[in-house]
Amino acid sequence: MSVVCHKGVVRGKTVLLGDEADLPEGTGVLVTPLPPTKGSPQAILGAIETSRPVSHEAAEELRRLIREGKRPARFDDPFSRGK
Repeated sequence: MSVVCHKGVVRGKTVLLGDEADLPEGTGVLVTPLPPTKGSPQAILGAIETSRPVSHEAAEELRRLIREGKRPARFDDPFSRGK
């Protein structure tokens, strides 16, 4: 017996397989969740859920540092050569 892999996505409590998966009704399957792709919404939400709480003071300090690090916008064209 050969093993064939099909990719799909979970929608609610249902696994939707791609069109290439032509399995007979009642076929048993083994579903193995894949790790989320870096930067995907699932990965971002997972990182948020597992991060430590941030105090109000620490958040304000970060906002202050971001404000201090902002640079004024340039309106000149950096690609023009003395025009």
